[in-house]
Amino acid sequence: MHSSVSTLCRWAAAVCTLVLVAPASAAGLGGPYEAADSAMRVRVRDDDLAGGVLFVAHDGDTLHREAVGETTARSVMPIASASKWLTSAMLMTLVDEGKLRLDDPVAAYLPAFGGAKADITVRELLSHTSGLPPAGCEGDPTTTLRQCVASIAAGGDPSSLPGTQFHYSGVGFAVAGRLVERLAGTSFEQAFQDRVAGPLGMTHTRFDGTGRPHSRNPSPAASATSTVDDYARFLRMLAAGGTFDGKAVLTPSSVAEIERDQVRGLDTHGDGAVQITGIPTYGLGVWRDEVAADDTIEVVSGSGALGFYPWIDRVHGTYGIVAVDDELHGPEHAVPASQRIARMLWQAAG
Repeated sequence: MHSSVSTLCRWAAAVCTLVLVAPASAAGLGGPYEAADSAMRVRVRDDDLAGGVLFVAHDGDTLHREAVGETTARSVMPIASASKWLTSAMLMTLVDEGKLRLDDPVAAYLPAFGGAKADITVRELLSHTSGLPPAGCEGDPTTTLRQCVASIAAGGDPSSLPGTQFHYSGVGFAVAGRLVERLAGTSFEQAFQDRVAGPLGMTHTRFDGTGRPHSRNPSPAASATSTVDDYARFLRMLAAGGTFDGKAVLTPSSVAEIERDQVRGLDTHGDGAVQITGIPTYGLGVWRDEVAADDTIEVVSGSGALGFYPWIDRVHGTYGIVAVDDELHGPEHAVPASQRIARMLWQAAG
């Protein structure tokens, strides 16, 4: 009798174990990230890309990593407008040090911004609301950032009253980059290395890039090159409220300010970049992908025109990257394609 009971108990335990494990195994046939992985494989094939990488993490722990084709998490690639997030963070280190304030007029530091440009603020530079017209000198390797910004200061008046309209462009970030040079007392590239890349161990990230080494006129809005592994360190710092391995890189208030709605009350729907992303609100160098009813940020991202799409999910504490180098199809295709896969990732991680 005892033997029969023992056998029955062992059988029952095995059945219970099978019942408990079976659903997980069924779900694990492809895992929660399989849809995103599959979408990336299809994209690389159909768009004739060299490869792509998907990455998701939480508090420094990797939850998912998938490389397709020739691209890996260590591949250096252009990140285009994901550069803006880096530049905003670098400028906010100066705010944390008390060297400038976001609502200071640019003219307080760059006196050449007079006349109709005199009231443009630092905040407006980083939120695409300065009204400054586009500048052809952005990233031009034959000149310097200082000379480029001097020509912007001497150029045309704002096309709209500063602070009243959203026009996505790189011109404000060029001026912000020159502010960084002026207040840090170094080149823009060196300031980035000193204030962001160095403290975070981003050893393969630069603004003068692989295409124009040692340029003295990098584009603070668009010329950075990086790797998934490098940019993940930057996201980890932001997700932790500005700290990395116990060291403060930014204050929590500066991280929050980057993510806050900086275009509240403005109708942004006519802007071309808004039409591509489908996101109507913007912070300082970042898109506010998902917000709660009270405007609390839920997901923030920095999408690049070539398909590099980093994001942070504030609700679940996760962060990740969709990384491709799509120079074939234009931002109208590359950005939404990466955005769709990024949504798959943060929903799976959540």
